[in-house]
Amino acid sequence: MNKMTASPAAALLALGLLLGLGSTAEARSKADPPAPAGDLLTLRGDTIVEDEVVRLGDLFDGIGDPALADTPVARAPEPGVAVEVGARWLHAVAKAHALPWQPRSRYERISLRRASHDVSTAEIEAVLRLALAEQGIDGDVQLVLDNPDLRLRLPSDSGGGLRITRLTLDPANGRFLAQLVAPPSGEPKARLSITGRAIELTEVPVLNRGLKPGEIIRERDIEWVSVQATRLTRTTVVDSATLVGMSPRRPIRAQDVIRSTDLKIPVMVTKNSLVTIRLHTDRMELTVQGRALEDGADGDVVRVMNTKSNNVVNAIVVDSGAVVVLPASITAQR
Repeated sequence: MNKMTASPAAALLALGLLLGLGSTAEARSKADPPAPAGDLLTLRGDTIVEDEVVRLGDLFDGIGDPALADTPVARAPEPGVAVEVGARWLHAVAKAHALPWQPRSRYERISLRRASHDVSTAEIEAVLRLALAEQGIDGDVQLVLDNPDLRLRLPSDSGGGLRITRLTLDPANGRFLAQLVAPPSGEPKARLSITGRAIELTEVPVLNRGLKPGEIIRERDIEWVSVQATRLTRTTVVDSATLVGMSPRRPIRAQDVIRSTDLKIPVMVTKNSLVTIRLHTDRMELTVQGRALEDGADGDVVRVMNTKSNNVVNAIVVDSGAVVVLPASITAQR
């Protein structure tokens, strides 16, 4: 329980309301006899107040007359707030309503706490998203509230639900100001102003593990994450097909947004490396060892030299360390 000692101002406010009800108490004392001396009045312990006002029954136990126990004597604290009231104020209330109670000491006091229920941030954000969608900000949206710990407390007897009464949005940067009331219909029991940013998100493919130059990106290396749309540029990779089969130009960390300039077609044959040269014809297939005279990626045409004959031919890179020579493309050189 959040306790708050009643300040002199709060005590004066309560006494002011008490005096405002004084005519009612005076009329009651003239019309009705005092509470029977046999009634055993005791001061209640810490009390939860359900209503907007504090009643005699919230302060004292043992009041035999239900109508008297239901008499309002002060305005209740705000929802969720607790105040302490001391012996002097309690005695003044008892005396004004002809109740046979006196404090046992000047230190006697009780705590009054207004019953309430908290509206969660998730509920507030849900209503905000609906209002933003009406202004064209829908889909995957991240809400960044200026006060992420905002809280809305309502009286326990108020109905559920919220309503946005006003929403101002700057489409250029997503800044918004919203005015919110609860409950959504009838007399508002609470109002709240909310400011923040609505950031549109876009899903992009990223690596689920770090990769270095020379490694090939496979489908299993890719996952999707949501990023702020404002972070995307014309070179941002937004299609997983663009990644598969490519190789990093430089190390790429997991979860990093990838640009097309970060990628290159992987080299499958490196200059001066030994390769397998295959020659296909309708009647035969020959395989010899050769040496690549230049780098080549998948599908590239590179020059390779037969290590036995020293003949140089043009061949197509078909796999890592493997090339294919077509009969019509053989150009023997010494």
